[in-house]
Amino acid sequence: MTYSYLAHAKFNLYLAVLGKRADGFHEVDTLLQSLALSDRLDLTPRADGRLTVVADAADVPDGEANLVWRALALLRRRSGVERGLRVEITKRSPARAGLGGGSADAACALCAANRIWGADLREEALEALAAEIGSDVPFFVRGGTQRCRGRGERVSRVPDLPRTKWVIVKPRGDLATADVYARVTPSLTTSSAKSTILLEALAKHDVSQVVASVFNDLEAPAEEILPEAALVRAWMGQLGLSDRVMAGSGSAWVGHCRHDSVAARAVTEGRRRGWRVFVTETVARGWSEAKHGSPQRRSTGM
Repeated sequence: MTYSYLAHAKFNLYLAVLGKRADGFHEVDTLLQSLALSDRLDLTPRADGRLTVVADAADVPDGEANLVWRALALLRRRSGVERGLRVEITKRSPARAGLGGGSADAACALCAANRIWGADLREEALEALAAEIGSDVPFFVRGGTQRCRGRGERVSRVPDLPRTKWVIVKPRGDLATADVYARVTPSLTTSSAKSTILLEALAKHDVSQVVASVFNDLEAPAEEILPEAALVRAWMGQLGLSDRVMAGSGSAWVGHCRHDSVAARAVTEGRRRGWRVFVTETVARGWSEAKHGSPQRRSTGM
């Protein structure tokens, strides 16, 4: 029997870089939000006890190089389970975009295997395992709307953002996370003030103020490295997607969309420019069971 799940992408409603840590990482305070845009994972138990991971995208590694394989191997070691699994990944969320696709896949596989294998670990234990895989992997165990601090591994619930529609635009160029962080200048006072405004608006369910307050401290250094990112940002503003923010360390931008006509125009015009464009919406979980064989029930794009 094959079990199918969706690994939902994320974006940052805000990302504040607070300083450099002794371990070489940056201290961050970020508010992450799950999106309907998702990869599909098909998991089939294996009688021979082996772990196999394959993806349908050339830029996503198979086998032990994939975070999914590492997540499953870690779960087996810590739970004492010795069963095998084959995972087939159908990619829909673009790689190297700041949308957390690889981390989402790893968390989804971790949680799904915990269920399939009967390991019965609680979400708190799964989050602890996820933190060993990557800084933002713990968020995807529950997903929805969560504040993440430290390296991003310390997660806490906040009020969920009501369902809203967003347009994602991925330029042709990519960005290396390390290069972007190397150029950032932390601003504790400014970032804390801006994040407070957004969190207070979220607590009041003031969606208009939330989307108007989005920010990312990595935008300026990203645009220095990849000028095409600045072109995307400017184009989205001209299109009417004025409440926009870069996802993670880039290179995708995410803009709040109030009108279907704007979304349709973004897909059409973005395609002409050679960019990948997705129309999606917020969801309340980081992973979910796949329905009707569709990895993107509520997401459209190219």
